[in-house]
Parts: sequence; C-alpha cells; structure tokens
Amino acid sequence: MIYIDIHTHQSPPNPEDIAVIAVDIRKPCMSGSERYAVGIHPWQADQTALPLIRTLAAHPNVVAVGEVGLDKSTSATWSIQEKVFAAQIRLAGEVQKPLIIHCVKAWQELMAIRKAVRLDIPWIIHGFRGNGMLAGQLLRAGFFLSFGLRHQAEAVRQAREAGRLLAETDDEEIGIRDVYASIATTLAIPEESLSQEVFVNAGKTGIL
Repeated sequence: MIYIDIHTHQSPPNPEDIAVIAVDIRKPCMSGSERYAVGIHPWQADQTALPLIRTLAAHPNVVAVGEVGLDKSTSATWSIQEKVFAAQIRLAGEVQKPLIIHCVKAWQELMAIRKAVRLDIPWIIHGFRGNGMLAGQLLRAGFFLSFGLRHQAEAVRQAREAGRLLAETDDEEIGIRDVYASIATTLAIPEESLSQEVFVNAGKTGIL
C-alpha cells in the first residue's frame, strides 16, 4: 500500500512512504528526493520574509506553498496576516503549486478570499477538525481537507464523497500509517481502499 502524508514536520519513519515536509524557513534545509512545502505561518506573519519564500518556492523539491493562512487566536497583527497570506496566494499561482492552509476562527474570511481570488490551484486545509457542516461549506467552496488522528466522522465522510480526502501527521509523534488506520476505522472501509483513494486525491493536488 502507498501511504501519503500531506503535511508533516519530519521525514517519515518508513522511507517508502510519501511525505510533504514543512520547511522551517528560519533554517531551511532541503536535500535528497523528498518533497517539501515552504511558507510563512500566520503565527510568524512577516512581510520581510516574502523574498526568501519566493526563492524557496522555486526549488524543484518544493511541491506546495504552506503552511500559510489566517489565525484569529494568535497575537500576530491581523492586517499583516492578510497581506502575507495574499502575497503567498499570488506566489502559489505563479509557481503553480498547491496551498497548504492553516486556519483558526477565520473560516468565513478564508472562503471569501477563495471565492474572490479564483486561482486554479488546489487549496488544502491541513489538520481539519471541524464538524460536518463546516466541512460541507469548505468542500462546496472547492477546498481539499486533510485529517489527522483527531477528526470528526461526518467531516471525513463528506470529504471522501467529494473525492478530496487527504491525511497527515502534522507535528504529532505518530506515523502516517496510524492515521490511515484511524480514518479507515472511522469510514468502516479497508485500509487498502483508503490508500487507493488518498493516492488519487493527492494526484489531483499535484504533489505527486
């Protein structure tokens, strides 16, 4: 089976698994044939870092721009978050790589931006823990949803039905295989079926 971790902060424990590793831009290091994502997290929203992100995003091993987004629970200035997020959305469009999005308490703003921008690139919500109602709104708006161990069953089911279900470990001390086992149990389907579906969905995002 193929296991794909759409968002993690470390190399996978099983080298045959596929992972998109979030780069720490304070000490960027990319090597080998691994896949990476680069972006300015809303917690560290800083316009002065944008030139570095632009350079890193062009690296052939970088397959996504992220994690980026909006977070109303952090002390980072909201106006700066918006400007930094907007700049990285434009960058993702220029390099034609998907966005991996962090969003906390800013769902309506995020969906409004998605509608206004109309960029034909995948927008992936990482670590989604919301309910089925919110999942439905995001899926109708065209987002992919990526889930970890902590997820709500109805949200996972809707993402599967829409063909936009992905999986991740984020910064958890677990392997992606544990996440697949958990999601397969939630959906009451064989893990192999989940693996096949996530592989197809990941292909839609362009990270493979």
